[in-house]
Amino acid sequence: MRSSVKIFSNFEYKKQFLPGVSSKVLLNDAQLQVYRIEDYLRDIVIPVLPYRTSFNFLIFVTKGQIVQQLETGSHRLNANAILLIRQGNITATLEISRDAEGFFVVFENEVTESLALNRQLFNFFFTSPFVKLPTPAVKWLSQLVQLMEEELASKNTSLEVAIGVFRPFLQKIIASAAEGHGNMTRATEISLHFRELVQQHHLKQRQVSYYAEKLNITENYLNKVVKQATGKPPKQWINEVNILHSQILLQDGSRDISSVAFELNFQSPNYFARLFRQVTGESPTNYKKRVAINIGK
Repeated sequence: MRSSVKIFSNFEYKKQFLPGVSSKVLLNDAQLQVYRIEDYLRDIVIPVLPYRTSFNFLIFVTKGQIVQQLETGSHRLNANAILLIRQGNITATLEISRDAEGFFVVFENEVTESLALNRQLFNFFFTSPFVKLPTPAVKWLSQLVQLMEEELASKNTSLEVAIGVFRPFLQKIIASAAEGHGNMTRATEISLHFRELVQQHHLKQRQVSYYAEKLNITENYLNKVVKQATGKPPKQWINEVNILHSQILLQDGSRDISSVAFELNFQSPNYFARLFRQVTGESPTNYKKRVAINIGK
């Protein structure tokens, strides 16, 4: 069986989506990296088809706009907005305006693990990764990210110093994300854990009862709290994640629909096609044709 969805490393991401970058940028493998949207991401080749990365990154827009897919939804980032994309999330840049400016901050899990951040607040940021910042916070955060940028670009760069600046930068964003929401509710916490479990087990486990058992709660309670926290029942989350996963596999022109259906453990290609249409509004055949046209542009 072929491997499943490809996960791009930092090097592979830059090579795939940022043609023309210098060899220094391409080979940079530091645990923390800062890039200007206007210097690099403006030239990203659109349309970008969904992918996953082996690293985390923040998109911090200070001017213009970017539309970014994140899992089953999309976010329009105008000025003063930040979006967190975690390692392993399915994402894609759908639009980017010619006047877009801001920062693209790449960081490995080891960086956040070393910061000893408030775990509850950090988890809240994971469940609410889109943040609209107040104007005073934007000025303060812009100054911090520029300090990180300068330190990482200096001749005698110190990653430890840059990470030291990254800590208050991230804390301020997390505080802004949590502001007005109070403490994380029990429903939000369960929803977070449920969605993480779905990402890990969706290929083999499609039953809501499996996730309820893993979380030590009843199936009825899981249905109630996930719907309350996200607006969607657990079964819809499971179906959408599976179909999103299939969309990435179908980008490979050599793959037929039946092989993708069986790789993702659907009971039959016909059942897969019905669920695909239910979730996306189009058939997998039409999706493959549309992707082929976009790639050929």
